[in-house]
Amino acid sequence: MKNIIYLLFALFLIGCGNQESISGDDLFDDGKYSEAIEAYSSYLLTNPDHVKSLYNRGRSYEELGQVKKAIADFDEVTRIDPKNVSAHLSLAKIAYNSKEFNKVLVHTGQAIDLNENSSQAHFMAGRASHQLGYFDQALESYDNAITINRDFGEAYLYRGAVKIGKNRQSSACEDFKFAKSLKVKEADKAIKEYCK
Repeated sequence: MKNIIYLLFALFLIGCGNQESISGDDLFDDGKYSEAIEAYSSYLLTNPDHVKSLYNRGRSYEELGQVKKAIADFDEVTRIDPKNVSAHLSLAKIAYNSKEFNKVLVHTGQAIDLNENSSQAHFMAGRASHQLGYFDQALESYDNAITINRDFGEAYLYRGAVKIGKNRQSSACEDFKFAKSLKVKEADKAIKEYCK
């Protein structure tokens, strides 16, 4: 009888903990990032290797501008689950925003090694290569992103920008117009400036 009571109590605790993780997801979806962090942190006390909760807490920190804490959570996710493409892409995004473009290439390279069909990873690699002045590499990355996702409007826009730098104005304008058809706001400005 004593063992049954312990078992029921343990199941109750597990159920309550899982509820905190679900609650964190709901709070995150509602944009209540501080409250989501509290819920995830509470859940992680008893489930420290729960990848989804760690990743979502990292995203919550990121939304609040607490970049170091976000990086710590994303790094922990990659330690527990080295094949987690989302964590690698989140680290790449933070590195891009910090203008650490070589780090972006490291993280996107890891993401591409794990999933070569990640249009987002190819796109971010293109953006970093573009910033570093590796224009041929940037074009290849944007091409890959577009091959994987024909409706990736921003990839057309930035591929067009690289083509302008390589004096391929006619081809660049085709990309800008396609980006505009995909509702990319900045495409209008590029068309007005380069496609007369």
